[in-house]
Amino acid sequence: MRVLVIGSGIAGLSCAIALRRAGHEVVVYERAPELREVGAGISLWWNALATLDHIGAGAAVRAVSLAMTRSELRVRNGFKVAVGTIAAEMGRRAGLPEIVRMTHRADLVGALAGCLPTGVTQYGFECVGVDEAGDKVTARFRNGHADTGDLVVGADGINSAVRAALFGASAPRYAGYTCWRGVCPRPAGVEPGYVGEWWGRGMRFGITTIPGDRVYWFAVANAPAGHGIPDPGRPAALFRDWAAPVPELLAATPPAAIVHGDILDRPPARPWAQGRAVLVGDAAHPTTPNLGQGGCLAIEDAVVLARCLATAADVPAALAAFTEERFVRCAGVTQESWQFGRLAQLEGRVACALRNTVVGLTAPLSGGGPMLKYARYDVGPLPGGAS
Repeated sequence: MRVLVIGSGIAGLSCAIALRRAGHEVVVYERAPELREVGAGISLWWNALATLDHIGAGAAVRAVSLAMTRSELRVRNGFKVAVGTIAAEMGRRAGLPEIVRMTHRADLVGALAGCLPTGVTQYGFECVGVDEAGDKVTARFRNGHADTGDLVVGADGINSAVRAALFGASAPRYAGYTCWRGVCPRPAGVEPGYVGEWWGRGMRFGITTIPGDRVYWFAVANAPAGHGIPDPGRPAALFRDWAAPVPELLAATPPAAIVHGDILDRPPARPWAQGRAVLVGDAAHPTTPNLGQGGCLAIEDAVVLARCLATAADVPAALAAFTEERFVRCAGVTQESWQFGRLAQLEGRVACALRNTVVGLTAPLSGGGPMLKYARYDVGPLPGGAS
């Protein structure tokens, strides 16, 4: 088939790689004028790493990522809430060769783009509509271009134009907290492979090491809806009295390099497909980032979609099978991530003290179970033995 993929982010590029590997002709249309990715760091759990191996992109992604060696949870004064998790021990207990790797989003997108031939992705094409006629579907673009194929894949994010064309425009759901993200040089006191999350009252700070002796950090704070875009220097003020290395990381990041965005998702809902068009990744099932599974689920979508296209009687049946297989898993991540965020963003003094005590007592018993719940998953190889 000829497949038109709208969006060249993680979901779109993964789908293009998987669909080409399954024998389809693919064209990727991206509204940006060039290859680029906003944001900062991203975690790739075993479910994503195994899926990347199935589409032949695992080695390229590992080359630009860093394996986690240990993780921990602390509170704002630096007190350790729970005994740190050693990744190798967790992997042995879980029976997984790897637990999680960390990378910069731009490096991940670059690695995926490098798995495609030159010319597959067309830049500067903003999709404005999707029309179906018989056994063909056409994507229309703001610059006047139109292209017709057998399938359109909407991989254009939480505010997907394909989603709006199929089901009407609707606003995403605000989680109640906003986030600043940045990347800076790794200080000597933070070892490579370290991942940590620090909790306060209605505030969190995340520390993730990535390749190149860098740290990706995120700073989260509760804020009312419609609060506007805060000053990029705001996190330095909000977190100034937190224990080291939090203030050091903020001071090492130029304000102009800090990315801000509200935390959004959409409540799980179907359909994801109509006729010969389907949504994948954040266009279908955007989730808050609390479980680190948003990008991982998008990568999984790619192989499942390719498999359903190979095994179903026709395209509409394949898209129905894809939605049926993916919905429950993706809805589970969305719902649990939303609830985790509510717990982590508690503001009350007593509630936070109780939360920290309970987490400290239960974390050693769980052995990373809550985070491994979705990582212990393998979508399986592509049809025909391609893996």
